[in-house]
Amino acid sequence: MATTRDIKRKISTIVKTQQITRAMKMVAAAKLRRIQETTLHLRFYSTKIEELMTGLLKGASLAFHPLFRYGDVKNVELIIITADRGLCGSFNHNVLKKAEDMIKNFNKEGKTVSLTVIGRHGYNYLKFRGYSFRKTYMNILSKEAKFTDAMEIMDDVMNIFLEEKLDEVYLIYNRFVNTLVQKVTVKQVFPLSLEKTEREVVAQHIFEPSMEEVLESLLPRYVYILLYSAMLESLASEHAARMTAMDNATKNADDMVRMLVLSFNNARQIAITRELIEITTSVEAMKY
Repeated sequence: MATTRDIKRKISTIVKTQQITRAMKMVAAAKLRRIQETTLHLRFYSTKIEELMTGLLKGASLAFHPLFRYGDVKNVELIIITADRGLCGSFNHNVLKKAEDMIKNFNKEGKTVSLTVIGRHGYNYLKFRGYSFRKTYMNILSKEAKFTDAMEIMDDVMNIFLEEKLDEVYLIYNRFVNTLVQKVTVKQVFPLSLEKTEREVVAQHIFEPSMEEVLESLLPRYVYILLYSAMLESLASEHAARMTAMDNATKNADDMVRMLVLSFNNARQIAITRELIEITTSVEAMKY
């Protein structure tokens, strides 16, 4: 049975750990508040730009632009967004499990899969399991999501798609729903597939110099927004998941401390009882 000294040492260790988890929870909450507003604003912007693109392309032939190229699918790329750090519950595991399932399914279909991984945790996980990478990006989401990083990554992927070395490209990331819920999301990037909107486009657009040239300039920006939005969603989800995980860890530490205090009191009571028995036995023995 553990001695009172051992139990006190355990209580002290857990209390110190609890202080760390509580501080991490507060830091994650502060970071989430900063990025949540940006994420929601960009979500509104990305929805509007998709509606605009859908309206502009309504009734027009998309064959003129290679980003809409469809055909036999042989080479697929997955862009996987994870965190650079752990201690955020199942945040990373859920994305990586979905990515592994997709890789296995594509391989069964005879398709070649290449990987672009954003985040150190995803890189370490997949490398340990023997996967190879076409590109890796570390620490670009350690503090904030930058639009320039999204442009760099998408320019690289877009050029390979335009060279017809890739047939499909998918984004896999956690979408921020609320503080307690982060949903793993798979989004097709290439070939572009704009969802039809129920809202009718009322305005008559005049293209200058031409529709093709306007779209030639607008489509890459739309692609950049797809990745930048996913990066922001992932970062907000990471902070929310870490805040929840640290909150649970802090509560679990409270429960452990209460249990150890009970054990400490029980051990001390047993020790006192034992000493009283020894004293009483010694007194009775002295009478004879």
